Amino acid sequence: MTFIKTWTGILFLVLVLMGLSLTPAQAASDVKELKIAIGIDADTLDPIEMTTTLPANICDLITDQLFFQNADGKLEPRLAAKYEVSPDGLTWQIHLRPGVKFSDGTPLNAQAVKAHFDRALDPKQRVPTRFLITSIKSVDTVDDLTLKMVLKSPYAPMAPTLSSTICNPLSPAAVTKYGAEVRRNPVGAGPYKLAEWAPGERIVLVRNEGYYGPKPTVEKIVYQIVPEAATREAMLRAGQVDICYKPLPSNVAALQADPNVAVAMPLDTRAIFMGLNCQKGVTTNKLVRQAFNYAVDKKAICKKILFDTAVPMEGPVSPILFGFHKMAPFDYNPDKAKDLLKEANFDFNQTINMRTPQGRYLFDKQVSEAVQAYLQAIGVKVELRTYDWPTYVAGLLKPLDKTELEVFLLGWGPLTLDADMGLFGQFHCSVNPPKGLGSAFYCDAEYDKMIEATRLEQDPQKRSQLFQIASEKVWDDCPWIWLHVEKFVIAYRKNVKNMVVTNTEKFYPTYVTLE
Repeated sequence: MTFIKTWTGILFLVLVLMGLSLTPAQAASDVKELKIAIGIDADTLDPIEMTTTLPANICDLITDQLFFQNADGKLEPRLAAKYEVSPDGLTWQIHLRPGVKFSDGTPLNAQAVKAHFDRALDPKQRVPTRFLITSIKSVDTVDDLTLKMVLKSPYAPMAPTLSSTICNPLSPAAVTKYGAEVRRNPVGAGPYKLAEWAPGERIVLVRNEGYYGPKPTVEKIVYQIVPEAATREAMLRAGQVDICYKPLPSNVAALQADPNVAVAMPLDTRAIFMGLNCQKGVTTNKLVRQAFNYAVDKKAICKKILFDTAVPMEGPVSPILFGFHKMAPFDYNPDKAKDLLKEANFDFNQTINMRTPQGRYLFDKQVSEAVQAYLQAIGVKVELRTYDWPTYVAGLLKPLDKTELEVFLLGWGPLTLDADMGLFGQFHCSVNPPKGLGSAFYCDAEYDKMIEATRLEQDPQKRSQLFQIASEKVWDDCPWIWLHVEKFVIAYRKNVKNMVVTNTEKFYPTYVTLE
């Protein structure tokens, strides 16, 4: 299979998919500075260390992707021009775009991309999403612009995986220069360069004048870190920022009615859940985990707290992903929850520790407080603690013997439109921390065989059936309180035109113009 398109055609297609257009006059109008209010700081800007979509989104602008997955799930060339796959699905030839350089002048060639994959596969490196590329056996150079990637076994989602941030190459010269600190000094071949990173305050990008693609219309992008959603929204209304990342759900309707503001709100890949530690504490008991699911009214949370900026989960992944199957619901039933806790001999005298971030997800703290109240209503004592995002992520990555996680709010947003990143990336034994981000520590040998089969099966219909089998098992085992799927809410000044907003919770202001 081969994909070849011109860069201009790609840009046009992406903008058309978003209902946008880019006229020559607009393309000529440079924006000196675009200000974006976001809720969290990045913990890293190294592509192989990514744990969070928003920093990955910023990283994409610095590094650029091998391929871009559009709204239809199709791949379009970026740093790579095309790929070819052998009939047995084991050998992939990736052809790079000629003439591309990293922003430090280092050539982006096959040797550089091989070095990136070698680093990402190195067991000594911290790579939280390595499960995406563990099927790779080797990466070698064929010539200066061609890579040969050999897989250990056929891997059905390999093509969309090539669009993931983990595959974005860094300049090998920068990796040599900075070592581990390249996470704070990334050098890529994307449309922007990192100019400043003031922790807790701002991240500043400036245009890469040597970018291989069409010249970005925005000269400087300033991400201002503003944890309080109400403050971000007030800054937007006052014209202090141009874009507000995830405003208050309760104010979305008012923003939509504001003549100076536009709101994008596509249904997202991101599932929001309460993780339940399956190997430590009271939630090791499946009956307790099921009870907690019956105790929480997910529909009420979506309606009364999130104001319809989310929909209740009906399966273990978002309904927009290939491989989604609707499951029998855990409808709100506090009496059944109490009965299950009695059957589990639950000790109502103990206090459960619940933790939540603030400013990462839509009304994350408020959702956690609601879950706390629902559990307390059935007699469960719950203490809720709030953490800033970098501290929260550090807690998620601790191994079982050091983890303090019991019940915790988290979101998981696959960056490709395939259920593999959700069902493998959260529930396979190999992704338990510290090796991965499956912080519920769910580990079941039978489930592992089920989800591994979906990676080997190449026929889409059969693969979908295998996803259903795996989904039914994990859904019943309840490693999470299955809460909701978010809509990606982003508000911006109405004079902001040509911004690309995706359903993988990313947005690209590269070719924004201001009217």
